[in-house]
Amino acid sequence: MIDSPPGGNNNGRLDPGEDGELIVALRNAGNEPADSVFTRLRSGNPLFVITDSAASYGTIPAGSTRTNASDPFAVHVDASIPIETPIPCTLLFDASGYADTFAFVVIIGELRAFDPIPDGPRQPPLYWAYDDVDTTYSEHPVFEWVEIRTQGTMISFPNNDAVVTIDLPSGFGPFQYYGQQSTQLTVSADGWVCPGSCTRTNYTNTSLPNASAPSGVIAVNWDDLYPGYNGQGHVYWYHDAANHRFVVEYDSIPYYDSRTCWDCFELVLYDTTVATPTGNNVFVAQYLTANNYTANTVGIQDPGKTIGIQCLYNGTRHRGAAPLEAGRAIKYTTVEPVTGVAEEHPTHLPKALGVLVRAHPNPFTQTTLLSVQLGAPQVVSVHVYDNTGRLVRILAKNRLVASRARFSWDGRNQDGRAVGSGIYFYQVSSEQADSWGKVVLSR
Repeated sequence: MIDSPPGGNNNGRLDPGEDGELIVALRNAGNEPADSVFTRLRSGNPLFVITDSAASYGTIPAGSTRTNASDPFAVHVDASIPIETPIPCTLLFDASGYADTFAFVVIIGELRAFDPIPDGPRQPPLYWAYDDVDTTYSEHPVFEWVEIRTQGTMISFPNNDAVVTIDLPSGFGPFQYYGQQSTQLTVSADGWVCPGSCTRTNYTNTSLPNASAPSGVIAVNWDDLYPGYNGQGHVYWYHDAANHRFVVEYDSIPYYDSRTCWDCFELVLYDTTVATPTGNNVFVAQYLTANNYTANTVGIQDPGKTIGIQCLYNGTRHRGAAPLEAGRAIKYTTVEPVTGVAEEHPTHLPKALGVLVRAHPNPFTQTTLLSVQLGAPQVVSVHVYDNTGRLVRILAKNRLVASRARFSWDGRNQDGRAVGSGIYFYQVSSEQADSWGKVVLSR
């Protein structure tokens, strides 16, 4: 298990360039207690530096598991280590004269379903893909469908695999993508767009990045589609100047090989008033339906066709991507991840109504108590998630509570079954604000 100290980003894992703490769980599978358990940690990669290699576990009773949460290993991750690099480690173990070694692997920056996806392969990334389940990050989007069918301009494709180039309105300004500015946008009948003017048609989706894919492609739902089949299912564009966005909507577009099946999705480009610190524009893909996302590509690649983000390809999801379902939103931006998960909380509430939560004990073995302080009586919901973003337990749902309240979690899931040792995240949502934190369960 991995935890970050106050100097880290507190997202429950070790990232490149971070100092952190490593908590390792040991289980005594024997019939006798293991007394005076002492360990030393060794790294198999010089870029993964153990700055405090010793940890004491005390006595581990037979059949029990203990962690070094009270005496964690201290480590430093070199900034040059790429995300998701496996680091071989060795634990030297001694218990009352009995010695042994154990090998295990630490994954640097291991992505989970509620983490954003970086572009690559390279370090550091430029673009990141955040979906709406990445709620511990400040850049996560919220699904908000923009319907333009009745006010947008319908694109007339000469055939079902054609591309059409649109001049971006002067009020929108240029679209800057991977540092390159374009005043035009090419829209494909097959569910992808790209900056500038592109005459190439491509109905066969590929992985990303890929030299066979269009330069700078933004694959919203790249598949063999058939807009306009039997006079139904069209593509529209609309410049929503009031909200600083340009929208391309694929409205109920049939699939070529399954023309009775259709999907509705859109791309929302935000103008330079919403640009990132790098000057590149922000854009969001939204999915109103999810009827046939089985043989498609969702993601982006740079104009050089060597860097990309592949959220989904032919049914295989990236570990950092949530399932592509109705109501999903994916935001692409060059704003780096900033997590909302925090262990250190302010000692007082701001003047605006907020949420202050503390978990005690933490780590815990049987039950932890979430002490909640609100600015005023409010309706709250309390949820517990595992480190993949999956809901584990609902402790409260839309419950009116006083300005102070307590909620206990006994380490069991919604079905009453005990969950395993590990890092878990809690979310306390009120009418005014949300608060996130994490607890370590050690059985």
